[in-house]
Amino acid sequence: MRFFLRNFSSIFISLVLAVLVWVAAVREQDPSREGEYARPIPIEVIPPAEGLTNTALLPEAVRLRLLAPESSWTTLSPSQFTATADLSQQPVGARDIPVTVTTTDPYVKVVEQLPSVVSINIEPLKTMTLPVEIDVLDSPPLGYINRTPTANPSEVAITGPVSQVDQVVEALTEVFIRNSKETVRASREVEARDGEGRLVRGVTVNPLLVAIIVPIEQRFGYKDVSVRVNLDGQVAPGYRVSNIRVDPPTLTVVGNPKGLAQIAGLVETAPVNLDRATKSIVRTVPLNLPDGVTTVVSEQEKNGPEGVQVTVEITPIEDGINLQRPITQQGIDPDYWWQAAPDEVSVFLSGPLTQLQSLRASDVEVLVDLFNLEPGVHILQPTVFKPDGLRLDAIVPDTIEITIGRAVTRPVQQTGLNSRYTWRVSPNNINVRLSGDANRLKLLQPREVEAQLNLDGLQPGAYPLQPTIIVPDGLNVASLLPETVTVTIDLKPELRGTASLTPTVSPASATPPAKKDVVQP
Repeated sequence: MRFFLRNFSSIFISLVLAVLVWVAAVREQDPSREGEYARPIPIEVIPPAEGLTNTALLPEAVRLRLLAPESSWTTLSPSQFTATADLSQQPVGARDIPVTVTTTDPYVKVVEQLPSVVSINIEPLKTMTLPVEIDVLDSPPLGYINRTPTANPSEVAITGPVSQVDQVVEALTEVFIRNSKETVRASREVEARDGEGRLVRGVTVNPLLVAIIVPIEQRFGYKDVSVRVNLDGQVAPGYRVSNIRVDPPTLTVVGNPKGLAQIAGLVETAPVNLDRATKSIVRTVPLNLPDGVTTVVSEQEKNGPEGVQVTVEITPIEDGINLQRPITQQGIDPDYWWQAAPDEVSVFLSGPLTQLQSLRASDVEVLVDLFNLEPGVHILQPTVFKPDGLRLDAIVPDTIEITIGRAVTRPVQQTGLNSRYTWRVSPNNINVRLSGDANRLKLLQPREVEAQLNLDGLQPGAYPLQPTIIVPDGLNVASLLPETVTVTIDLKPELRGTASLTPTVSPASATPPAKKDVVQP
């Protein structure tokens, strides 16, 4: 112990010298090197406290200059470093804060970092709610009008720094009609705009997408119609009509109600004389319009009210045929009735002559798809089903006006029958075809429709009578099937032979007077 105390200084110096020698040896075997680390280190931003936000743009990464042994340089990776900008304790205002860099390797030293500080600007968050404003950027075609558009949802929340949110005066979305003749439905993004209509950045809109509906309606006194070309004569032998085009294929006409009522979904051109033609015919052809009805022509259309441009393509025969075929349908709701105008079309087919010679008209079907269509008037393109090997060259007209309404079957009831008589009716039920408001038709209950016969004053006998149909307001009777029923009136069996009968009145005098608040087809 005394020896250790007397020689403590010498032992300590020897130990220090030994450590220094070991360190020198290690450094010589694994020397340290200072240099730029090639890979950037992402900056992790700890956000401000709740209700605050940073509006300054922060760098995404830092660059490092390191001092490290060679053995550490060879194993360095970005995952060994953490660069942090902590905004969680920062108050409102602008200032510089440090970027803190740490490493998991104790032998690596950060000599320099760029940037070492970042500039921040802390502001309070603000949220406000604004109604969605819809800007319709164009107009519907002539003869149509767009009603006030709606958005779903009708309001959005604008959130962001108070300095940005305070600039927002409207939440705006834009939509194009693009010449549509039907209600426009679209999803559009909502933008936050300032008082001068400029986009305000740095805010969020929730929800960003809204559903836009722009109702498009036809103006009173206007009607869309198809154009059918009236062909006269025949092409030269060995040639055929391979296609017929009309420009425009549909028109909007305007006129008085009486004139428009004469147009059942289409108008015809004046006759186009084929005159043994051997080449295609292109000409402007007048339209056969009722008195008081004219076409509506936009500024972009070349053809004036005098007619339409008709192109009849004539080609050498392979062989062709023109069939008049009725319009059929598929998919209509069983509670609905339908009517096509026109009820038949011209189908132009071509193909091998032998196949055409054996072709039956029933082999060709013209079909319109009414699946999911609601009551009202629809302009549809029919589909032609034909045997394989034949080509469809044209269908005239190529669009059909389809009217859909509600059909209900109702029992025939009577009022006013003398208590001494019995009655029977044939048939017992009639089919009532209704038109009118689409929503009212969909919700209609059959019991809301009544078919009544007024037998007041009628004597025993047989009478053909037309029932009086009572329907709710807003609906009209389009037709009855059958239109008349046969009513037979007899004296009750227990009274027969006890009373003299008045002679049977004639059917003409048996027709009952129309009642108030009823509809007769």
